[in-house]
Amino acid sequence: MALLVVVIITMLVLRNTGAFGSGVAKRTRAEPLAQSGRRAHATVVTVQPTGMVVNDLNMQCIIGFRVQPLDGGAPFDAQRKMLVSQTAAPHPGEVWPCRYDPADPTHFIVDHASAPADHQLGRFRNLGVAHPADPPAS
Repeated sequence: MALLVVVIITMLVLRNTGAFGSGVAKRTRAEPLAQSGRRAHATVVTVQPTGMVVNDLNMQCIIGFRVQPLDGGAPFDAQRKMLVSQTAAPHPGEVWPCRYDPADPTHFIVDHASAPADHQLGRFRNLGVAHPADPPAS
């Protein structure tokens, strides 16, 4: 019994320190990007389900993106393992708002816009990224 308590306490401590990539650690790392990361459009290129399903609704996928910086920088490929709703799974060709760290392009955030394109405007605006359907800035 004492061993079980020690194991549980150890796991909780490790989880809270971010050793398992906890949501808190990910959010803490993502917050600066949301404020000061470079803006981009991330086009979904590939969607590969890993086979993991959470709560019979969300599936884990490895999503490949082609990230196009809005400042005219060279596009680059990136991927992210993430949970997505099985009822609103992403499809190749979708464009999501993105922010990335130019010093480490593997450090990026995207917002999965699961609603139809005309309802995505708020998600793009929240990251300060122009929606692909917006008129060009003059």
